[in-house]
Amino acid sequence: MQKQLALGLTGGGTAGHVLPHFAIATNPDSSISRLVSAGELKLVYFGGQSGMERDIVTQSQPSWTYVPIRTGKMRRYFSWQNFIDPFNILFGFLTALVMIRRHRIGCLFSKGGFVSAPVVWAAWLNRVPIVIHESDATPALATRLTLPFAERALVSFEETLKWIPARYKPKVRTSGLPLRSELFNKSRAIALSHFGLDASRPTMLVFGGSLGAEGLNKRFAAALPELSLEWNIIHIVGKGKCFTAEYGDYYRQFEFLSSDMALAYAAADLAICRAGASSIFELAAARVPMLLVPLGLHQSRGDQIINAKIFAAKGWAVWCDELELTPEKIVAAVKELHHQKQELKARLDKAPGAQTAAKVAELLVSLLRHETIPEPFKTGH
Repeated sequence: MQKQLALGLTGGGTAGHVLPHFAIATNPDSSISRLVSAGELKLVYFGGQSGMERDIVTQSQPSWTYVPIRTGKMRRYFSWQNFIDPFNILFGFLTALVMIRRHRIGCLFSKGGFVSAPVVWAAWLNRVPIVIHESDATPALATRLTLPFAERALVSFEETLKWIPARYKPKVRTSGLPLRSELFNKSRAIALSHFGLDASRPTMLVFGGSLGAEGLNKRFAAALPELSLEWNIIHIVGKGKCFTAEYGDYYRQFEFLSSDMALAYAAADLAICRAGASSIFELAAARVPMLLVPLGLHQSRGDQIINAKIFAAKGWAVWCDELELTPEKIVAAVKELHHQKQELKARLDKAPGAQTAAKVAELLVSLLRHETIPEPFKTGH
């Protein structure tokens, strides 16, 4: 009987560090999905003890094995926790070292976040081949800490290569972002009916992601009285951030959408959102024009600003600094986007789709089986 293979997955802190794993593991055209279905491959997820990744993975993928480890966090402010976190990281590393051996992990795929670094280091010491993926245009700290140990490093943006040290560039490939194919298979008519919206109106999707919803909600709410006169609006406000809103019969407010996100993308004529890589690549694959409002430097390391500028340069979106986002500017930008909708959609036809997940899965399976690495990922290609 053939020995069952084991693939390790790690990443956490935001949904963007978790959901790409679902794409490579569950998309119908993924070789990993086929191996799991045949019982030839088990999936082992290394995540935080209390991070959001634990809830997402254990609730959505009960057949996966979840290994909780201690983790630290990089803070841009003083906290006594900064003195404790090095010990948490050490304990996390030791736990990962043992559990990688116990589960006989044959390959590790890391999507970043602070939980991922000790897992990657432990995999490297166990001589397990590692593939890391960076979603944003600029490498995050976790990527910089794990890049030296990776067999291959994948990036969503070709522009990311300018931030990669020369000695590591031979093992870096531009792949796009693994996206769940289930997000792009719904019809507009069914979506509008599901949300109870008016098919004669254009539809706007508004969301701020897991970390940036509150500030966007406040600024968008000021423009709602005018926008709700002409638009269907699907507004995802974030967990615990609902507010009283009486803006006619075609305004829909949700804390969070999971499986219904595919219907929201199908309904949308345009979107207003932050510029996290997962959100904007999903919208691009769904061919939805975007007004991007990236998190500013007072809230982040500035990666979303660079993401937004790249998408704007490609003609896939327009962007605005949050501090300049007045109600009048929102309304004007929405009108301009809607006016240019067909031109923007034509440009978005050149954006990456849901094929990346299958390609990444093929790379991981080749490493699991000690086979030749697929052509797009070979060194020196």
